[in-house]
Amino acid sequence: MKLLWLSHFLPFPPRGGAHQRSFNLLRQIGRSHQVSLVALNRLWQSPDQLECARREFSLFCAEVSFWDPPFPWRGTRWWGRLALSPFDRYPYGSRATWCPKLAAAWKSILQRLQPDLVHFDASDVGMFIPAASDFRKVLNHHNCESAMAFRRARNELNPVRKAYLWHQARKLRRLEAQVCHQCHVNLAVSELDAQLIRSVDPQAHVHLVENGTDTAYFTPTPLEGEAHSLIFAGSLRWYPNISAVSYLVREIWPLIKHQEPAARLYVAGQFPSEKMVGWLKGHRDIEVVASPEDIRPWVARAAVFVCPVLDGGGTRIKILDAMAMGKAVVSTSIGCEGLAVKHGENILIGDSPAEFADEVVRTLRSPFLRKHIENNGRSLVEKRYSWEVVGARLEQAYECALDRGACAERL
Repeated sequence: MKLLWLSHFLPFPPRGGAHQRSFNLLRQIGRSHQVSLVALNRLWQSPDQLECARREFSLFCAEVSFWDPPFPWRGTRWWGRLALSPFDRYPYGSRATWCPKLAAAWKSILQRLQPDLVHFDASDVGMFIPAASDFRKVLNHHNCESAMAFRRARNELNPVRKAYLWHQARKLRRLEAQVCHQCHVNLAVSELDAQLIRSVDPQAHVHLVENGTDTAYFTPTPLEGEAHSLIFAGSLRWYPNISAVSYLVREIWPLIKHQEPAARLYVAGQFPSEKMVGWLKGHRDIEVVASPEDIRPWVARAAVFVCPVLDGGGTRIKILDAMAMGKAVVSTSIGCEGLAVKHGENILIGDSPAEFADEVVRTLRSPFLRKHIENNGRSLVEKRYSWEVVGARLEQAYECALDRGACAERL
């Protein structure tokens, strides 16, 4: 099969949930199909970084193209367009990836490659979908973007930002309603997201292709974690993680320290702001690990992995990675939303600050409970969430999109 994959970002290096999902699905599907990748260089990575990414993708892609987006992310033009976005019929995430020059390049590559199937890696590239009307199409949903946007709007306290977010959420929902049924298969990361997609477009044909983890890369280590230590890991420029860190430090951490005075917290992730770093450094026994090259040594160091997320959508790959490393995970219900986990069996869940703190302390104090959660978490990801298992589900979804009658996994 000839597959053309269009991504609104460059999924390399595979750090962070969306990057990990796209990179690993590409690697899985590239083992058995001829894949051509077109990725927008949204962060305007350097020529050396692009060459490194090209070498990596060339291991499993027949052709690799990196395109510059219409304007640099968070540059002057980016902010200027953002200010005008309330007057645009399209959501800003989509408008920021499309321009007539890229549209012409997209039509050209479609005609040159004549792919059997086109994979659109997010609704952010929804404006490119109409040009592929003559081709079989799949649309991947890292989240149900409109549902996530509405949740963020509900949680926003600033009335001006709240109004803007509601406006963008409505435009996202309208775009999703337009593009979901134009694609032959929509990929959802969880059954909950599949239901949300169907609520937007009842005609959408949805397959479950869950998030996963590299169980060969993320493995348990024989070393014991530091006693009384916790870690939060995730992209520190992604607003659900930023709000989770704030919630953890302001409301949960004092309760943990009251019961476990020796407790220590690591906050690790890509691109924390100077404001966040300065704020966290002012707290005793909290260490910021900014943009680590390898997250594994830091996760291995901690006794417990915490995920106090209260916002966002999709499913958290960070939890799957931690489970793959044999770490006990304490999460909110929203943090582990969409994952096939069970409280007390392979994860511990606390939704109020007091409940969350109690579960953390209980895990720190009980080696037996910690080992029980660790072993069951690793077993779960091996059976259900390895990228090999997820890749097989993607193959089934592609077969259905090609109209070969392989729709047993339709939700």
